[in-house]
Amino acid sequence: MSLRKRPLYMIGIASELIGVHPQTLRMYEQKGLLRPRKSIKNTRLYSQEDVELGRHIQRLTQEMGMNLAGVRTVLDLEGQVAGLAAENRLLREELERRESEHERVVAEIHQSYKREIVLMPRGELARARQNREGR
Repeated sequence: MSLRKRPLYMIGIASELIGVHPQTLRMYEQKGLLRPRKSIKNTRLYSQEDVELGRHIQRLTQEMGMNLAGVRTVLDLEGQVAGLAAENRLLREELERRESEHERVVAEIHQSYKREIVLMPRGELARARQNREGR
């Protein structure tokens, strides 16, 4: 588990780091915006990633005036964009790999037929045709 995802902070500390009341974090959890881990004693534990997400939610609600339904939509869309960006990156890497393979195959083909082509002077070619046609 990465350090950013490791549950470290109890609700009081997390709320101070985010700058909200602990009840606000409970409401974010109730709305499905934050998902803290629970300890064995059922204490909410927040990771650094949770704190950053809480700050992001606060910016959306305070600075941009969004309600929590709008925040949910924005978070969902941001997740979709991140997923599509990752998929796009993988597809670009695959395309580059295939283009490289294509260039390699084309180069091999070009090298193979360079040995098969024999240059003939123009007169020789014309005489070879005449001989085949029986003139």
